[in-house]
Amino acid sequence: MNRKEEIIQAAMKLFAQKGYHATSMQEIAEQCGMAKGSIYNYFKSKEEIAVSIFRYHYDVLFQKISDIARDETLSAREKFEKQLLIQIEEFYRHKELVQMHMGEQAVKVNDEIRQLVFLIRAKMLNWYRQAIEEIYGEKVRNFSLDCATMLNGMLKEYLFYIAIDGKELHLSKTAPFLLRRMDAIVASMSEREEPLLTIEVMHDYLCVEQTNKQRKRQQIIDCIHQMIETLQRNGGVEEDVGRSLETLKQEFSEADEARKFIVEALLLYLERRQVPLWEELKTAIDHYFAP
Repeated sequence: MNRKEEIIQAAMKLFAQKGYHATSMQEIAEQCGMAKGSIYNYFKSKEEIAVSIFRYHYDVLFQKISDIARDETLSAREKFEKQLLIQIEEFYRHKELVQMHMGEQAVKVNDEIRQLVFLIRAKMLNWYRQAIEEIYGEKVRNFSLDCATMLNGMLKEYLFYIAIDGKELHLSKTAPFLLRRMDAIVASMSEREEPLLTIEVMHDYLCVEQTNKQRKRQQIIDCIHQMIETLQRNGGVEEDVGRSLETLKQEFSEADEARKFIVEALLLYLERRQVPLWEELKTAIDHYFAP
């Protein structure tokens, strides 16, 4: 764990125990065993730490979910069950985050946190919705957002028992238990019924996802520009490297959806050429392709 992650972990515990507004930068520094002034080398403010807590946790979570999604040996149901278990285990390991989130402290911090919490919720619901459609097929399509909302509600309550009430639940049994409940819910759906959550509501969440995708594209393009500027300061950009960076930039600025096989090939080439800021670029691209 690097120094920045240590600060995030320390702040997360203090925010959960004392509340965001009652925690000072001095206390965060003492929790990590460092001088208060040193924290400002990593974070400009307490608000920036709070934003980083949510980004850090959910980036890790969605990357693990993405890794499972790429496992072609698993059925759609097996993938979703494993992904739900990962989500439950990650929340169990980071109970402080759940306490902070469910205690509604997060949305009281600032507008950036409020927007981030909404974005995370939209991403979760869209992930659930897509997985439910893959498992149950066309018959559930009109009700997939309703089903995703019900699943989210059930899971949230079980996480509340774990994080807030301190109950010891059998984690490995939780995901299959919830999916069996979804089986019953889907079986009860009737073509004569109308969904409570309409396509317009789904459109709102999809728009949030699209905005997030555009933000991730811009982060990648900005990183490529920084790489080029760094190379130019260090003696110039070799022709093959420049051409590779330009092709990569085009994938994220011109194509409707970046082609993963091309992006991975270009990343591998840039890694072999030891191009500066490669790790930052790879991290940004991993976030883009995460579900």
